[in-house]
Amino acid sequence: MTRPRGLRRRAKVVLSVAALVTVVAAFAAYLYVHYVDVVRYGAEQGRVTVERAELGQLGTVLVTDKGFALYTFPPDAAQHVTCTGGCASAWPPLTLHAGETAAAGAGVRPDLLGTMPGPGGGRVVTYHGWPLYTYLGDASPGHAAGQGKDDDGGSWYVMRPSEQIVSP
Repeated sequence: MTRPRGLRRRAKVVLSVAALVTVVAAFAAYLYVHYVDVVRYGAEQGRVTVERAELGQLGTVLVTDKGFALYTFPPDAAQHVTCTGGCASAWPPLTLHAGETAAAGAGVRPDLLGTMPGPGGGRVVTYHGWPLYTYLGDASPGHAAGQGKDDDGGSWYVMRPSEQIVSP
């Protein structure tokens, strides 16, 4: 017994759609594991530490305790956090939770380290008044894929421990 031609076509369409959904789900899982679900900084003994590291041609810049680049956002004007909502999803601020403090690693000036209120609660770590952010596009430590990226109303730049913003 043979199936009607329309039933075979429908089965092919359903299988094609199922295959496409599987591929999209696998790709989304890959992105989540390699970009979103990466722990970019920790709070050892209640301290979130800002460190310094050599990042290729950018030279020595501020990084998290896990080695992820820290960025500044010129629209903040070293006064307040302007990256909120969807912006903060791609560029999460370096945030302190209740009971945590900011600490300076070797070569980072503790007198330039501070905090300011975060728009979603908590406090955001600052350096020379500039709120500090990580970037989801940095899939691993030692990269600065966000350097110079024009996104969410401005360009993003790393900062040196000397407080100089590294712009092009």
